[in-house]
Amino acid sequence: MFPDFEKYIEKEKLFSTKEKLVLAVSGGVDSMVMMHLFRQLENDFVVAHCNFKLRGAESDSDEIFLRDYCSEKGIEIYVKTFETEEYATTKGISIEMAARELRYTWFKELLNKLQFDYLATAHHQDDLVETMLINLSRGTGIRGLSGIQPKSGKVIRPLLFTNRTQILNYAAADKIPFQEDSSNNELVYQRNIIRHKLIPQFEEINPAFRRNMSKTASILRETEKIYHKKIDEEQSQLIHKEGDIIKIEIGKLAKTEFKSTILFEILFPLGFNNEQVEEIIQSIHADSGKSFYSSSHRLVKDRDFLLIIKSKETVDHRYYIDSDCISIIDPIELDFQQIDRKADYSFSKLPDIADLDLDKLQFPLILKKWDQGEYFQPLGMDGFKKLSDFFIDEKFSLPEKENTWILYSGNKVVWIVGKRIDNRFKITNETTRILRIKQL
Repeated sequence: MFPDFEKYIEKEKLFSTKEKLVLAVSGGVDSMVMMHLFRQLENDFVVAHCNFKLRGAESDSDEIFLRDYCSEKGIEIYVKTFETEEYATTKGISIEMAARELRYTWFKELLNKLQFDYLATAHHQDDLVETMLINLSRGTGIRGLSGIQPKSGKVIRPLLFTNRTQILNYAAADKIPFQEDSSNNELVYQRNIIRHKLIPQFEEINPAFRRNMSKTASILRETEKIYHKKIDEEQSQLIHKEGDIIKIEIGKLAKTEFKSTILFEILFPLGFNNEQVEEIIQSIHADSGKSFYSSSHRLVKDRDFLLIIKSKETVDHRYYIDSDCISIIDPIELDFQQIDRKADYSFSKLPDIADLDLDKLQFPLILKKWDQGEYFQPLGMDGFKKLSDFFIDEKFSLPEKENTWILYSGNKVVWIVGKRIDNRFKITNETTRILRIKQL
């Protein structure tokens, strides 16, 4: 396998012999084989291991195993522990997505801290096939169908030349130790369902399914390059820049054969999605003035142009409220009252009054504007809801959304001020102390 490993690195121009690397190693067979191969190269490298605390003693066992292995082989190792479930709940995202966000944020920090050149992950051909199927189900277009890239920014994937069977055979032949991850067989994760149920069915139809998918990914990577070359040519005819403003000529856009695709490729890097692009296309012959927003930009339909303007940066004002606070007047007026609950206490149903379980709150409370992607649990609901979806359901205008203040306990939403409290902080039969907050 090592000669093929070297050839693949050279073919894809992944890195040079002088460049330094961080290896993402879980302790599983894929990453342990990757580390074994890197030990045969001249490059300096260190190991980075994430303990996501998702499998109890098994997660800790992986960390101990890897620390012992690296100590024995004289390899420098960095370990980071995460409270993944708490992060996922706070962000309102899946465990898989939470683990991905946490690890790649830390890997980036580690690369910068060490001033190393690349992060190497142990993705192989089977991972590539699974990713292609996931992206196909999500409708990500040609960008997603080309699968996992051998090199993307500072991330390299030097095992994409091989598959899991070959990796297992190599580990057995060279007696490479590794840890088994029991979660790989749990069908609660989307990727595992595809791995253990969907792909075997494809292989019953065509035993060469994985190999053919890998070839298809390679073809699509070339296709994607051709595609983007044509996109760039079309964009150069449509786009004009005046300072910080991007102008798209509506007349030319309307005559473009593939206007939706062209406009999507212009707007996607600026945070706009497919649905917004279709709405914008439908609006180009409508009256001027309609606006569309991404997290970073605003698009305005003018008479002859679509104008794209970067959103003004706003200062992230945060106001901290201690447990002994009685009132505040800036940025909004709020009164605070602590009450010992009595048997006949009746909590307020008025939206400008929040009656909260004092003992569930973490001080200081934080008052600030909301962020995209945040979730809360509306009073009376068991599940979570995006703040943005709540605003839509409540028919908030854009100014109302921009002027709404949110009260937080730690990272958790407590109260959309003047609108709805979070179910996690409501008064229950067990509540003994109440914090009443009134908006004046």
